[in-house]
Amino acid sequence: MQSQTRYYHLYSDVIHPTKSTDDGVPTVYEQAENLGGKFTRIVKGLPKDHVANFSPSIVRFNGSLYIAWRSQPEAFGFRYDNKYFYLNGQPNEIYFGMLGSDDASVIGTKKLRPKKHRLSYEDPRLFIGPDDNLYVQFVASTYASKFDSNPNKLFSQPKVIVCWINDKFDAVSAAIPPIGKNRVVGAPEKNWAFFSANNELNCLYSTRPLVVERESGTPIELDTKALDKAAQGCPTFNSTVPIDLGYCYLVFYHWKHMTCTPDGKPYLIYHVGAYLVNKDFTQLTYMTEEPLFTGSLNDRVIEWTDTFGNPVSNQPAVILPFGAFMEDDELVMSLGVNDAFMGIFRTKLENIMRRMKKVD
Repeated sequence: MQSQTRYYHLYSDVIHPTKSTDDGVPTVYEQAENLGGKFTRIVKGLPKDHVANFSPSIVRFNGSLYIAWRSQPEAFGFRYDNKYFYLNGQPNEIYFGMLGSDDASVIGTKKLRPKKHRLSYEDPRLFIGPDDNLYVQFVASTYASKFDSNPNKLFSQPKVIVCWINDKFDAVSAAIPPIGKNRVVGAPEKNWAFFSANNELNCLYSTRPLVVERESGTPIELDTKALDKAAQGCPTFNSTVPIDLGYCYLVFYHWKHMTCTPDGKPYLIYHVGAYLVNKDFTQLTYMTEEPLFTGSLNDRVIEWTDTFGNPVSNQPAVILPFGAFMEDDELVMSLGVNDAFMGIFRTKLENIMRRMKKVD
């Protein structure tokens, strides 16, 4: 059972994406079409036989389009107490390559951190620093690894790491930024978004309230409780870096909550929204009141089983963007789907803007 469920995502809907006929939330392909765009699944150049490839981030750097993503080599197993662990001691890795012109392939695929390590790496976000060099931020922890046994270690909880990407496309010179509780044992940190503005490095630290950490000056904090109209009080998280539209920033964010299938089985579902904020981050001007993307069971959710094939846990229903930029009047965005597969979404910016409502 576990193998069938795992490889469904590796080999199904690759050549001819299917239209869903079931009730419920449409597939990522249909949601992309509903936004006047197209989702192209990445199917070539991925690590061989890995269970899942997701959480992609894209950036255009020196004229080329690069992508980094989270790759899961092995399925989850479960201990006697049902605690997760990665089979064969193979935790998540971060891979990197050049996105092909067809949006469906990766060229020159390699590990960003090729040396052996003890941590699980996840959720990379590529960004260009104020020095015009390429960097990556990612989350590291001992989660589900054989070293996940001591809660008094720094990486027993997720921490944000930042690395410079050198000319060999290796992530080096790792740093643990002293932001929030990133250096506090037992405190988790993730979902930051580093970006360059006004010739210095900034970090979008949180969504509600909106907090921007800066190299110089005090952090900026903006009341964004208006987003509750969309998120309905659910926890909110940063998705993409602020996208400079010239007159304002466009920011995508996400929220999550538990829900149930029609037969009562609980699962975690994510939604993606967007907002506009002025260039000095002092006023929230427009926002989407309805989700742009919602995780769908019709995209098939991976279900992990015990050694006897009994379902124990499942991945969330999620469509998440960790990278986006503008190409003329087109929005280009990398999407990870159900912690299983990934692809590129393209649509005209106007298709997003027309869904915005003015914030009172």
